[in-house]
Amino acid sequence: MNKKALLAIEVIWIILGTLCLVITVREMIINGFGRAWIFLVMSGAAFTMAWIRDRQRKNS
Repeated sequence: MNKKALLAIEVIWIILGTLCLVITVREMIINGFGRAWIFLVMSGAAFTMAWIRDRQRKNS
């Protein structure tokens, strides 16, 4: 993959992670931690994927 495509995928993962964090905060305020944990996990996974894409982009 070229660097522009990897950068685009990385940005998408960062946006997804940020949105999941916002949803986590919203769910914690409204419903408590019971329903918010899944969005917290998804956020962590998205930021991990962004980090992996960043490493791939820098190494290619």
